[in-house]
Amino acid sequence: MPSIRVKNLKKYFGKVKAVDGINFEAEDGEFIALLGPSGCGKTTTLLMLAGIYKPTDGEIFFDDKLVNNVPPKYRKIGMVFQNYALYPHMNVFENIAFPLKTLKLSREKIREKVLEIANRMFISEILERKPTQISGGQQQRVALARALVKEPEILLFDEPLSNLDANLRMLMRAEIKRLQSELGITSVYVTHDQAEAMTMASRIAVFNFGKIVQYGTPDEIYDKPSNMFVASFIGNPPMNFLKGFSVKSVNSELHIFRDDVELILPLKMKKGIFESGVEKFILGFRPEDCEIEFESSSNSIPGTVYVLEPLGRDIIINVKIESTGEMVKVFADKSKIPERDQTIHLVPKIEKIHLFDPESELTII
Repeated sequence: MPSIRVKNLKKYFGKVKAVDGINFEAEDGEFIALLGPSGCGKTTTLLMLAGIYKPTDGEIFFDDKLVNNVPPKYRKIGMVFQNYALYPHMNVFENIAFPLKTLKLSREKIREKVLEIANRMFISEILERKPTQISGGQQQRVALARALVKEPEILLFDEPLSNLDANLRMLMRAEIKRLQSELGITSVYVTHDQAEAMTMASRIAVFNFGKIVQYGTPDEIYDKPSNMFVASFIGNPPMNFLKGFSVKSVNSELHIFRDDVELILPLKMKKGIFESGVEKFILGFRPEDCEIEFESSSNSIPGTVYVLEPLGRDIIINVKIESTGEMVKVFADKSKIPERDQTIHLVPKIEKIHLFDPESELTII
């Protein structure tokens, strides 16, 4: 299967910069995700890969072949859409078989290919039904079967699971990942859902305002976000942010502080902090990277329990920081549940904290 390489790709609609100079690559057989909020340029990028939109500037390569001017029908791609795009007047068999009609295959060969992919997608028993007679999950399987029946070399997904309920989305995530792994098709998956991107893709391109702000593995993006946008977009609940911190050296220790808090940082952070030239910092930590104490201690942040959100095994505690009114969320297990309005002390895991530049919002540490 071909690799994909995108170089300085741009797409402008008048003065609107839908995609503004992006670069990424997908290796042969790799599954990558384009992740970001609505209107960030990810679907426009997918449509340029498909050949539906022509780039304003930049280059798209499949392996080493420049495909900017190659029509969609010659790109050997399959596409799966958000709305499934099934023909309502055709039954499931006819919908799957439709792309094969341009190949001038015999009826017997078409039937063989349709039955083979239908069996793989577990939809053999519904081949005679119309799209209106099957469930949303079955419709998605039919759409995927239709995309695969021509044996594409590249598979493009545009928000394929957004119309499904939560349980069905989880099921189809696993099915698509299994299928892609078995077939080894180079795949690009557009989504606004971080859970889909994190669980399915080997690498994720995070989009914002037409640019890729970070491209890396799920672990890299989660543990080492490039800026505050990535840190807040990835994670559920997202990263907590506290403003107005300064840094100082105290004897052989490195301290970050503001009026209500003083935390001791690992000395390995010192070089990056002082070389940044930043004087005031935003402190970030994830909800799971924080302990709860009921007594004041070193490296703790005082706050008041605002509301509790039970989640079965765990519970999310919304905490109001006493001195500033800032709200943060932390996880706690049911053996350590405070009362509403109770004063508690948050102890972030120091090795897991992040520091951000308030002006650029870039990650310092």
